[in-house]
Amino acid sequence: MGCGGNTTDGSGGQRGYTFATSVDGGVPLNDLNPSQAAQLCGDINAAADGGLQATFCDAVNQGFAVNAAYLYLQGNPGASTATLQGKCETYLKGERSSGCPAAATCDVSIIRSNSTVCKATVSDEVTCINENAILDEAFLDATPSCANVSASVLNHYFADGGAFDTYNTLSHSASCEALINCVGISH
Repeated sequence: MGCGGNTTDGSGGQRGYTFATSVDGGVPLNDLNPSQAAQLCGDINAAADGGLQATFCDAVNQGFAVNAAYLYLQGNPGASTATLQGKCETYLKGERSSGCPAAATCDVSIIRSNSTVCKATVSDEVTCINENAILDEAFLDATPSCANVSASVLNHYFADGGAFDTYNTLSHSASCEALINCVGISH
């Protein structure tokens, strides 16, 4: 599954995306009034249509393309660097032409229905989105661009304890744990 759009080639460079909302950070998600819920969801959904989504999709696209090139290498251990780079570019083009899951979504009609089991605040949500953006940027920065792919780069990247192990196991930041029992927002 890939993501449409692209803002970099995966060669690194922090984007420094920061999510913010005008809704008071101390308000519990289960205590948002209609106006606050609409504002928070509007801000989250706008972020998902902007820089947050672009970074997420770039990271997913590049990660899948490099992984596919690595799988190709496993079946063709004598593949040249040029062949691996070409395969990676082909896979990357395919990923970019696919749809992209949303990095974050908010449904104003559902968010206000959170029960008391949801203990998260608006601040928890903001922190979760920002920490996930940092993780996406770090994954993208650690993932080689197709132009830098070679057998040695791929083997190093996918080695036990390598960059892929580090970032592939982090599905979301620890701050998002506070949101597990909350409905209406996804990451």
